Amino acid sequence: MSMFIDRGKIVHILAISVIIIGILSTIMVYANTGEKNSNEITILGKIFDISLIYLDFDEIEINTDNVIEKGIPLDKLINITGESCPSCFKYKLIGSDGYKQTVSWDDMRNGIITINKKAIFPHLAHSFWVKDIIKIEVI
Repeated sequence: MSMFIDRGKIVHILAISVIIIGILSTIMVYANTGEKNSNEITILGKIFDISLIYLDFDEIEINTDNVIEKGIPLDKLINITGESCPSCFKYKLIGSDGYKQTVSWDDMRNGIITINKKAIFPHLAHSFWVKDIIKIEVI
């Protein structure tokens, strides 16, 4: 019986192990990131359904980079929470991917949120636009 190890078999076993670990990791990531309701948005601690909010407000159109975007004014979202002094705060918008931006009340008054929960601020750099917003907090 030979004491030599076939290097080809070891390489194959390692490659299969790496593939299995990759598949299991991908399954775990997707299993843990699924949201209960992708229409939900938490605004100042209160949970709302964006499609129901859209029933209560008229969409407006804004022109950004020669593209017409439709949405409802972001300040309307804050107003539905009953906040007594919305101009007293700044607002942190948080996307489902963890991306977040902080904007002023004046920015909120100039921005919109689309039906797919994307914040668009025509007067700010695109880096302030947050997609798939899941939460808006006061700062």
